[in-house]
Amino acid sequence: MRERPQALIESAVRRYGADEVVDWAAGLLAGADPDDAGPDDAGLDGAGKNGVRDIRLLGGSPGWHAYWFRVWGARALLYVWDTTAAPAVVAGLSDDHWRVREMCAKVCRLRDLPEAADELVKLMADGTERVRIAAAKAIGDTCEADAAGPLLAGEFGSLREAAAAAQALDRMEQRLDRRLR
Repeated sequence: MRERPQALIESAVRRYGADEVVDWAAGLLAGADPDDAGPDDAGLDGAGKNGVRDIRLLGGSPGWHAYWFRVWGARALLYVWDTTAAPAVVAGLSDDHWRVREMCAKVCRLRDLPEAADELVKLMADGTERVRIAAAKAIGDTCEADAAGPLLAGEFGSLREAAAAAQALDRMEQRLDRRLR
């Protein structure tokens, strides 16, 4: 059985330090070559310098599409963080692939990145429901009242999306201690 991503990242942090792992993850998210990203002395599995081998431990395989490396770079930032990674996360909100956008919205929510507000609001019109839901949750937990417009609009593609937006509005109102509806 493979280790969970959190355990792998925690192991990498113990071995290389948080700064190195954050740099590696942000680099992958920003599109760095997986062979060049990562610790110089060994892979997460101790198998050598090959960054592809490192990322395979997180679930990858030789046939991976390039976007998966960006997804896993963002996912690593759920478990290890430094504010130096914020620009890569915000940039990832406009990635070509929906999985990257969704994961970056989740990182924005967890890491409280209000500087992502404009991009998160744009994601509320994304073509993928999962991205819209992740964006709604991030807006509710991190943004100021001026970002609530898409949550208030009531134009949702599904009950699941409408419920996520309503919950996000509730959290935003509670967090800001003011009524928005």
